[in-house]
Amino acid sequence: MSKRPSVLGDLKLEGSPKPRSPAKASPGEAGRKPRPDVIHTSIYLPKPVYLKLREIAYTTDQKIHDVIMEGVDAALKQYGHPSVAELKSRKAP
Repeated sequence: MSKRPSVLGDLKLEGSPKPRSPAKASPGEAGRKPRPDVIHTSIYLPKPVYLKLREIAYTTDQKIHDVIMEGVDAALKQYGHPSVAELKSRKAP
């Protein structure tokens, strides 16, 4: 069985803005500058871990991103690699 057509789907109101496409916004939209030197990634955290990171960030007046980057720095050091700051200061190939 197919969905019934929407009565409002074809409604066109004069002066109304164009509907946005549900597709991803391009990097230049919404005032964002393209950052070719930064890669976006996502992590999935158990809720208690997220809440603890949020608490740490709040009590140390930081953002959660900053706390996570401290952890990335610690992991790099543990495995014998340069720090985030050192890697950022190097020229990209």
